[in-house]
Amino acid sequence: MTSTYTTNKNIEKPAYNDYVANPTGWSGPINTDWDIIDAAFGGVTVKNPTGVSGTVALTTSEYQKLILVFGTSISGQATLTANITYTIPFGVGGQWIIYNNTTGAYSINFEQASGGGTSVTVPQAARSLVYSDGTNCAIVSATPLSNSITTAMLQDSSVTTAKIADNSVTYAKIESNSIASVAEFRAATASNLLNANVPWDAAAFVTLTDGASIALDMATGFNFQVTLGGNRALANPTNIKIGQSGVIVVAQDGTGSRTMTFGSSYKFANGIAPTLSTAGGAIDMLFYYVYASNFILINSIRGVA
Repeated sequence: MTSTYTTNKNIEKPAYNDYVANPTGWSGPINTDWDIIDAAFGGVTVKNPTGVSGTVALTTSEYQKLILVFGTSISGQATLTANITYTIPFGVGGQWIIYNNTTGAYSINFEQASGGGTSVTVPQAARSLVYSDGTNCAIVSATPLSNSITTAMLQDSSVTTAKIADNSVTYAKIESNSIASVAEFRAATASNLLNANVPWDAAAFVTLTDGASIALDMATGFNFQVTLGGNRALANPTNIKIGQSGVIVVAQDGTGSRTMTFGSSYKFANGIAPTLSTAGGAIDMLFYYVYASNFILINSIRGVA
């Protein structure tokens, strides 16, 4: 009788009396079969796509292995100069970890050799789990497997509180550009994660530029300070965020007796603006709360020692 072979990994199934003339009997094909099975669990095929284009059929020994690397070596990166489609025979099913270690404005596709099934484009710089049912190929997860967690990944409902709690998502794995900086926190930049130290760093005093009209940009800080070198006007602030609060520390210069008027958005108890301390070097503290875009409540403490 004649041996037959499995569909997906081409493993030989020796027939009765097939190796009767061989003094070692079935040990030859059986050992080969175990090697194929071993490769299916951890074997590596490296295909160098440098200078390659069009369609390339993977050989049996190449697609028998679990891991397919498209690069100059296991860790060497190749540069694509054209689109490439790697194929496996129609009817072959299985799963592969495919590492597309390439650069260049071209793609690597993976599909059945014929039969009209779906193909997949393997993302560059990603290790993707790809499967075939014998007709269609697909990526198990469209998200490239990487070593870091992005804001977009955390917005995905698949990343649950439970997964974060079990330490599988650690701080070290979060991309730095997904964590709000002090400036982004002050400006209320959306869709960024918050490090616990950032609110405290953001509370640091921001020095305003002294001038006839003092500008205050609420996107640059929460607490502000300025030393008056003359009679001044505090202009209505820009980039107002309702609910923001803080303090404006106003100091007299060595001369003292500097006055300050306030823009129309600032509101005071009984409608009476505070009178600043007059002594040289005196400090007044103006505590503010943004109730509305044109309603910023001010409460003052004069002559802070």
